[in-house]
Amino acid sequence: MIMLKAGQVVYFIVQGWIMSGKVMNIQGNENEYTFEIEGYGNCSGYHQISSRQIHYSIFLDEQEAQKYQDNPAMYLQNYC
Repeated sequence: MIMLKAGQVVYFIVQGWIMSGKVMNIQGNENEYTFEIEGYGNCSGYHQISSRQIHYSIFLDEQEAQKYQDNPAMYLQNYC
């Protein structure tokens, strides 16, 4: 499994738009962990994202995200 680093930029899709943000608040170990993305949250604060979402709704580069831009099943939810 890929272990993200604090400050690393990741990409995600919300309602068809590719967005990016920096990883922060990593908790866990390289087998399984959670993290937050600066700038991605809701009314109550940041979302905890599972490392299992890497390559499913969290992408390591913009080109990978572009492959799934038209696939709503790969979007991160944006709700309040």
